[in-house]
This record gives sequence, structure tokens and C-alpha cells, in this order.
Amino acid sequence: MTDLLLHTCCGPCSTVAVPAWRERGVEPVGWFENPNIQPVAELERRRESMRRFSRAAGLELIVGRGEEAPEWTAWRETLATSAPQARCAACLGLRLQAAGGAARELGFTRFSTTLTVSPYQRHDLIIAAGEAAADTHGVDFVYLDARDRFRESYAESRRLELYRQPYCGCAAGKWEAWHERRARRRTE
Repeated sequence: MTDLLLHTCCGPCSTVAVPAWRERGVEPVGWFENPNIQPVAELERRRESMRRFSRAAGLELIVGRGEEAPEWTAWRETLATSAPQARCAACLGLRLQAAGGAARELGFTRFSTTLTVSPYQRHDLIIAAGEAAADTHGVDFVYLDARDRFRESYAESRRLELYRQPYCGCAAGKWEAWHERRARRRTE
């Protein structure tokens, strides 16, 4: 049954999220729209990785228009002054509001996200953002915790030759990930 719009953050997370939905008897339709990803070259790499996965998996994929809404411009302007949790909550809220709106516009009764694969994401924030978007758009948000499959996504990404990104997507996240990797190298 295809009644679930699946917001896809990237190909690697989709490698385990899509099979998890299929095991539950759901044939999701992928939806890629992630205007938080910076720079544009990074967005293109992730979009192409998602397209590659969708072809390999036989997943119907809808790629968003790629137009940036005014709320994203405002979000980017506050990146430098926001604490990580506030920034991430706002980003998840914008992404899942867009997914909920797309689900309603496209005639889906429910939506979910592949963001739930990552153990690095704040799942409480994902759930709150998904439920808020569901309330706003009159569709259901379905949470599927797939963190136990995170390591599997590495092998599948390699097998399918998918680009695997080194940070969440925003410029601040890229900077933080770089500093965390640098600090780990110093202690090794």
C-alpha cells in the first residue's frame, strides 16, 4: 500500500529506512527536499546519491522544486547566533513542515522521515516537529526508529557507491563536525 510520503534526507539513510517500511507492508514514496543543505554543491551530491539509491531500490522518488522558502532565509540568518539545539529544532521543524505540506498536497494520508536512522539526530525533536507538522497539515506523522540499522547503511552505501556525507547539512553543522573530527584525531 502506498500511502506514506517518506521525507528522504539522503541516499545512505534511505538504504535502511525504505526496507524497514517495506518489511511492515508499506511501499513508501520518497520525497527529497532539503534546502538546509549547504553549500549548493553538497546539496547536489546528496540529491544525486538519493536518485541513485531510488533507481537501485525501485523507489518512486519525488524531487522537490528546490526553491527556498522565505523561512529558510530567516533560519540561515540566525545560524551564527543560535545554540545547536535551537538551530536543529528549527531546521527539523522547517523540513518536516514542508514534508507534511507536501504529503497533504500530493494526497498522502501520512508521512515520515529517514532522519530517524541517525543516532546523531535528536529523536525527541524529530517527533515533536513531525507531530506539529501533522497537526498543521491534517495528515499523520509516523515515527519509525531505525537507529539499530544505522551501521547497515554504511555497507549498503558502499555496495551501491552512494555518497555518504560527513555532516548534517547546514554550514554550522559542517563546522562543528570538522572540529569534532579534529579533536578526536588529537586524542588518538
